[in-house]
Amino acid sequence: MRLRMLDHTADVGFEVEAGSLPALFEGAAKGLLQVMFEGPLEAEPGDEHRLRLEAESLETLLVRWLDELAYLVQTRGEVPLEAEVSLDRTSTGWRLEARLATAPFDRVADRFAGEVKAATYHGLEIKQTGDRYRARVILDV
Repeated sequence: MRLRMLDHTADVGFEVEAGSLPALFEGAAKGLLQVMFEGPLEAEPGDEHRLRLEAESLETLLVRWLDELAYLVQTRGEVPLEAEVSLDRTSTGWRLEARLATAPFDRVADRFAGEVKAATYHGLEIKQTGDRYRARVILDV
């Protein structure tokens, strides 16, 4: 997996590249956390959460995924340190199921860099080239 931060005039963005769609979504979660927190998050996971999302397209699913993770951190006070994602096609689009290992926010609060309002559709893209997947995401901060 490869992650590259992007410069953007009003928001923050990143690109992530991986060898599979689940790894791409896991990498996007790491990109989101890199925006929200400074430096490595060194905490022991305390809880496990399961998450299930559906959307008509991979792009919409990626936005929902990142928004759900931001909500988990900023509203519920749980930081997803590890994510194990599976993706499946459905008759109406895509389904994501994830297992998240989380730590309480207070264990990493000293590294918090700021809130993320939402993942946006601006410049959003998911592309496959050969056996690699690449996503570009802009976050509203």
